[in-house]
Amino acid sequence: MKVLVATASRHGSTREIGEQLGTALSAGLLVREVDAEVEVLDADQIESLADVDALILGSAVYMGRWLKSARSLVDRETERLESIPVWLFSSGPVDDNGKTDGGKATPEVKIASAAWAQDHHTFGGKLDRAELSWGERLVASAVHATDGDHRSSSEIGEWADEICGSLAEMSIVRNDW
Repeated sequence: MKVLVATASRHGSTREIGEQLGTALSAGLLVREVDAEVEVLDADQIESLADVDALILGSAVYMGRWLKSARSLVDRETERLESIPVWLFSSGPVDDNGKTDGGKATPEVKIASAAWAQDHHTFGGKLDRAELSWGERLVASAVHATDGDHRSSSEIGEWADEICGSLAEMSIVRNDW
């Protein structure tokens, strides 16, 4: 089974979440004796999902929107996404309720609620204003984004474990991976 973790990240935080997911998925599938190859790539590096059996796709969220490379991948590969198991995640400065942009709904509602997605999970992000452009700092201030690393390794690991459980069940049912 080929499992792809694809991320769209502007400053690297979402990519780091994807790398943590990839490591946890590899370990979790191995423990469950599922023969799987797990790869982590940037969304803009992906030309096709034809050889992918399962996808975990995540994007940083800016002003309630996923980054263009993730949105483009979804638009380009919708037909394939409808035929494989897909999990989605968003990352960005969030409050305790998983809301972004001052309490608006979870980002990219069209994508997050896609019928073909197994789940959509929102992780806290990392914000270091020193790494931001002038315009990004203005936006961060306007939406009252909090500086700091709001990612949770345990939350990432728990979600990866849930995905591993689902993939293990699917591999038994499909028996062709």
